[in-house]
Amino acid sequence: MIYFEFDQCVNNSLALLISVLTTTILFITTLMATVAHIFYWDASYVLYYLKAKWKGYRSSALPDNMYNVFVTYDTKDPWVTEWVLETLRVKLEVEGEKALPLCLEERDWPLGVPLIDNLTHSIRYSRKTLFVLTKAYAKTGLFRLAMYLAHQRLLDENLDVIVVLMLEPVLQNSHFLRLRRRLCGESVVEWPRTAAAEAWFWQNLRNVVRVDNQTMYTSTYSQYFTCSRERD
Repeated sequence: MIYFEFDQCVNNSLALLISVLTTTILFITTLMATVAHIFYWDASYVLYYLKAKWKGYRSSALPDNMYNVFVTYDTKDPWVTEWVLETLRVKLEVEGEKALPLCLEERDWPLGVPLIDNLTHSIRYSRKTLFVLTKAYAKTGLFRLAMYLAHQRLLDENLDVIVVLMLEPVLQNSHFLRLRRRLCGESVVEWPRTAAAEAWFWQNLRNVVRVDNQTMYTSTYSQYFTCSRERD
């Protein structure tokens, strides 16, 4: 054993091959995990879009929509979840002159159905989609995917169904938010800083979700929109 040469048991070419294969497998696995984490929601939307194009798109512009408002929010934040279920739901569904049936993920989504299917169904069969934004939720892929699907209704059905409710000051430098304020400023509402303004906030929110967004566009865009339709 003292004079045994361990180099006799080493195959340099085989060791090099195993090293290259192991390094390649680790690199590909790491790359795939990183890409899936970053672009998962974008890829989900692309697959949904291709699936809709392949099977054909059926318009959901029906007078008997199942829900008046679909509320999308950060279900992982217990404070936001409690606020939506205990405050927002009561103010819109229970109080007020007319009840506004809401679609809530934790209450109305059937179990066992893929998230993308639940999200698509909720947006397509609701008159409005209400985004309850916080700093954490605005960074998630779910928010980005829901916004893509809501914009898809604008492209396919010419229906603007987006309403933004900001619980926190988010997306201040967002081009999307700036454009929406210019085109339809009333569809962007902010949680008031004083308790005295909460009554006005709830009444304003009820009005916004009841009225079609096209009727709330600014005069400049409304004139352009009317002229464009007349040319068509």
